[in-house]
Amino acid sequence: MQIVLIEDISPSLLDGLAEVLADCVEGGASVGFLAPFTAEAARAWWGHALRDPDTLTWVATDEAGAVRGCVRLDLGAPANGQHRAEISKLLVHRRARGAGVATALMDAAEAEAARRGRSLLLLDTQCGSPAERLYARQGWSVVGVVDDYAALPDGRLAGTTIMAKRLLVTAS
Repeated sequence: MQIVLIEDISPSLLDGLAEVLADCVEGGASVGFLAPFTAEAARAWWGHALRDPDTLTWVATDEAGAVRGCVRLDLGAPANGQHRAEISKLLVHRRARGAGVATALMDAAEAEAARRGRSLLLLDTQCGSPAERLYARQGWSVVGVVDDYAALPDGRLAGTTIMAKRLLVTAS
């Protein structure tokens, strides 16, 4: 597995990210989309999202170069929030789960956040999800829970856990 910060957007990269996103939505993940969700819709979303200058995106690829997961780090914050950033769209294809992909992606994003002087990271995740357990194992703390915050792909409402993690800044 290789973890790479996206710098250039190729059609094959866009297709790989779209496949991972569509797979996660099809698998029931609460990542902002409702079913039915097509690969074309996923590709369009990524095409727009990857142009955000305030957000960095890493991909995890397998030995053959296929995208198996991704994570985003949103550095955009107001002047009084330059010490913080937000993690979003930690996605791992169902076929790649359990192989350390999510942990490696989070490690990359957290290291870059610290290198850029961010001492506080925030994220939100579905209450009770495997992702929530992963974040807890990686040292994230629960800030609070909001009941019925977001709809799952099937339309049912689910709670969201808001989490935070303090980082040791490695650069000023």
